[in-house]
Amino acid sequence: MYAEIFFQAISSAGAMSFVSVFLVRLGVPNWMVGLDTSLPALVTILTILPAGAFVRRQASLVRTANWTRLIWRSLLAALALLPFLPSGLAPYLYIALRTAMAIPGSALTIATTTILGMVTTPKRRPRMISTRMAIHGLVGAGVGFLAGQWLDRVHYPLNYQLLFVSAPVAGLGNIYCLSRLRLPKRSPERLAEGRRRVPLSEMARLVSRARSFRHFAIAEFIFRMGLALPSALFTIYRVRTLGSSDAWIGTLLTVERLLSVGSYFALGRLIAKPWMRKWLWVSCLGVALYPLTTSFCTTPEMLLIPSVTAGIFAAGMDVFLTNTLFQVSPEEERPTFVAVDTLLVNITAFIGPMIGTTLADVLDIRLALLIAGGVRVLGALAFWRLGVARESASAMEAAEAS
Repeated sequence: MYAEIFFQAISSAGAMSFVSVFLVRLGVPNWMVGLDTSLPALVTILTILPAGAFVRRQASLVRTANWTRLIWRSLLAALALLPFLPSGLAPYLYIALRTAMAIPGSALTIATTTILGMVTTPKRRPRMISTRMAIHGLVGAGVGFLAGQWLDRVHYPLNYQLLFVSAPVAGLGNIYCLSRLRLPKRSPERLAEGRRRVPLSEMARLVSRARSFRHFAIAEFIFRMGLALPSALFTIYRVRTLGSSDAWIGTLLTVERLLSVGSYFALGRLIAKPWMRKWLWVSCLGVALYPLTTSFCTTPEMLLIPSVTAGIFAAGMDVFLTNTLFQVSPEEERPTFVAVDTLLVNITAFIGPMIGTTLADVLDIRLALLIAGGVRVLGALAFWRLGVARESASAMEAAEAS
């Protein structure tokens, strides 16, 4: 799993970090930049529950993850063909390809998240998550910096075309690493139960009875809305408002990822302490500083400030959200709970960017960033108020005792 995240970082820090920059440089209006996030989220909303049922019926989660990843990366590589098309058509085909990626992405998300919950014990899982993300940040820092330099030094469109083609190449490394994984075999009874088609009403009853998951979902929905609101605005603000170059954007991502490496390794040592788990939600408050400080930046150089805040606090947020999801979802029904959680996340991802770009057009982009920061604060406080952190810490202690 540590080797798998190495190859994942190559694609995430390379092609995926610059897809929205590529769209902005095509000269599209703000609302289309919002669609880049919103339409894939809408498709995910429509496909995630059927995808959860599909993954639940599969005998091999590894095979499912590998095939869906190959399809997803191939669609990403197809973006390299867009510069050959008429300028009026290219942005629309870009949106179509990015939206189509959400279909295999739904099954891929559920399969890989379920695998992540199976490969180690609850006691060791938080450290594994933080170590994986530290590796992701370390590799991503170097790849992101090199990708930014590459885009600035090589002529368009070859620079973006080769960057997009690198995604499926790195995906072969992901596929090989997962193929070496040996998960516990599912019993015939469990496999037969998984292949039974579960109606949506039964899934809803299953989730509604899980009190801890319900509290987590409410707080996460508010917080994720705060994450989604400015998602399209950051690229617009960097490129159009402040005039940042691709190389400088790559440098900012490098700083952010290098700082996150130290944060993840520190968390890997601290997360085993129960008091630390109870207070990990505070990192979500720190993540609110990212849009808040971005709104006050008046030069590209000042964008280092929000990059530093993200590098420090995003690690704790990632570990908190991922590990808490595992703690509040029963292992035997985890694909269903992961599907419902992904559904809620993508509802915010669909609504949030469009609201964010509308606020930027109607009010001001800086004010829209401030509002997004405020929503993040409300979401973080909801984790505390609903006792999500206390419930997840108690669940961890119970798992350790057993």
